[in-house]
Amino acid sequence: MAEQLKPGDYIGLYIDNVLIYTGVLKDQGVMESGRKVYQVLLVKNIFQRNFPEIHFDADIRPATWEQVQAEIKRLKIKLQKNLEQLEEDVEQLITEKELHNIIG
Repeated sequence: MAEQLKPGDYIGLYIDNVLIYTGVLKDQGVMESGRKVYQVLLVKNIFQRNFPEIHFDADIRPATWEQVQAEIKRLKIKLQKNLEQLEEDVEQLITEKELHNIIG
């Protein structure tokens, strides 16, 4: 099915038939060895504009918009949890820095 994909298509990266990531296919090619290479903008890297190359025998198939939306929701929840944890850590770091300034 990967031969039918074209740049700009929403794709899913699967391992053992489990959807791992969704993204947008930027480019695809073939190495001298004959191995296919895919360059993908993964949804999780959307703000970095990072296009990792996938060199292993990837199971890449078209992804539905619903799958992309579900991954965005998961990433949003994870980001919110990380921000909450960061807020807690900042308070602790400020307290430690103030303590260090008092002792130091």
